[in-house]
Amino acid sequence: MLARDRFTCQRCSARTELEVDHIVPVARGGTWELDNLWTLCKGCHRRKTYYEDRA
Repeated sequence: MLARDRFTCQRCSARTELEVDHIVPVARGGTWELDNLWTLCKGCHRRKTYYEDRA
């Protein structure tokens, strides 16, 4: 996963504090398949989760 995304945040291109995130959250029907996972930095992951929780 991280290697596929070249150890880079897929939103801002950061290369530190990386985390794996579900593109479509499991709680909303997303899967654990690799095509539903991507690499985000901690800040982008936090912002994405914040806006998902408000929708």
